[in-house]
Amino acid sequence: MNIDFVVLLDIYGGILSKGQREALDLRYNADLTLSEIAEEMGGISRQSVNDFIKKGEKRLLELERILGTVERHKRVTVKLGEIKDMIGELKKDGSDERFAELEKALKSIEETI
Repeated sequence: MNIDFVVLLDIYGGILSKGQREALDLRYNADLTLSEIAEEMGGISRQSVNDFIKKGEKRLLELERILGTVERHKRVTVKLGEIKDMIGELKKDGSDERFAELEKALKSIEETI
């Protein structure tokens, strides 16, 4: 399973056509074969399924290239981890109550993203 397409589908799936969204969901989230997807989609041809998947993947990659949502999320997540590590190191040196407030704020940000 390609996790990048799973994430891209979660973020941008609503922008795809119904057929593309359904075929990609069955491929990446249900891990079905082309034949199984064709059957699930009402007996369409495997070639049609393949077209839905290829065009949907292309569109997802295009949207990410333009909007960069996943890449921004990754960068923010890395920075939040670095900040948490710094707070942990600072807490070892003293017990300032502001560290607890910072940790609470970081947790809130992480839950938001």
